[in-house]
Amino acid sequence: MGGARNIARKLLKDAEITEVPVNLRKVLDYLKTRHDLEIWRFPFKEMDGMLVTIDGQPTIGFNPDTSWVRRRFTISHEIGHFLMGHTCNSNDNAEAEANQFAAELLMPSVFLKVDFPKEPDLDKLSNKYIVSKEALTWHLMECRLV
Repeated sequence: MGGARNIARKLLKDAEITEVPVNLRKVLDYLKTRHDLEIWRFPFKEMDGMLVTIDGQPTIGFNPDTSWVRRRFTISHEIGHFLMGHTCNSNDNAEAEANQFAAELLMPSVFLKVDFPKEPDLDKLSNKYIVSKEALTWHLMECRLV
């Protein structure tokens, strides 16, 4: 699953993201120009988001009724599915990869390695990265920072 992290790191570099919080709009604008990726608000009842193809165009649909941090993670997760070529027949491994991609995209380990020792308060750090405390905690463990 290290491949998912590497794909996220490459996207951050290609989209010229150099600070946190990661500007997801800038990432999406980059993907729109390179891959014609669309993003739509869709009031899902039972899910947070999905990646579909509409008239040959890849499109991410997300639930606008979820919290801002949840929407950021959902959109990033679906970007991961798109860039890794996952299909609707994806398995649990694909879901784990997409989660790992989203975590690295929103909480780049290169920044966490600097920020976490300076600010170990998870509430403050999750606010800085605009992620949930739960997602931050998981990613800190995956990065072996805790």
